[in-house]
Amino acid sequence: MKKILITIAAITMAIGPSFGGACGEPLPKETAWVYKWTFKGQTTTGEKIKQTIVSSPCGEFGDAVECAVRTPSSLKIEGYAALCSPGCGTESFLEFSESNEIFWQKKPFKASLAGGVTVEVANIIGGNKKKVEIGGTAAFDKFVNGVVQEGTYNLTYAGFGKYDLKNGRISSAKGTFAGFLSQPHAVNSSLCTTAGYWDCSTLSLVCEGQSVAFGTWKLKLKKTASKKYLNTGALPKTPSWYKPIGE
Repeated sequence: MKKILITIAAITMAIGPSFGGACGEPLPKETAWVYKWTFKGQTTTGEKIKQTIVSSPCGEFGDAVECAVRTPSSLKIEGYAALCSPGCGTESFLEFSESNEIFWQKKPFKASLAGGVTVEVANIIGGNKKKVEIGGTAAFDKFVNGVVQEGTYNLTYAGFGKYDLKNGRISSAKGTFAGFLSQPHAVNSSLCTTAGYWDCSTLSLVCEGQSVAFGTWKLKLKKTASKKYLNTGALPKTPSWYKPIGE
């Protein structure tokens, strides 16, 4: 299920964002969880091209000013997802709200992301009840300078993890993911250009079309960040270059 785009109002600060305030009272101790997510692998981007500076990278609606050739590239997405009053079972165990998620892309280029992670399977397994199987989808919309939407990732992930039986929560998990990028681009400080592929019959450059994304993912419970979120509603700091969507 594709995540609905985060509303601009949901992201208010680039450093130490606060989403909706603290969890509130009365709540039992340790009822807020903050997880660090990392998606690392490969996708495509545009090869380096020579181009004069343009005034509007990507165009107002993501239109390309020129077509580049797409090429394999490293992919790295990081972020945090938090929730209050977690429950038991897939329906409530890790049901994150987009207003409590924040993600960014480090590779193939730096970009602010809107969207987040959906958990569709989360089951305790193993004879000692200390393992978990987990899987779902992730959807991220990329924004250049936090303003212009540049592309969308739609990913499916799955894996295994460790279950903290005492506290009733996943402590960590990892696995693999695969999916698609709606449109790759060549991006630098002055240019955002659609990256195309070669048509198999004419060998002409097709300047549109989705691409692939795949690799490994992991999540880890951040205990200190969880306590801070419980008390203040603040998630960990974002990178210094991160720009909130719409600003």
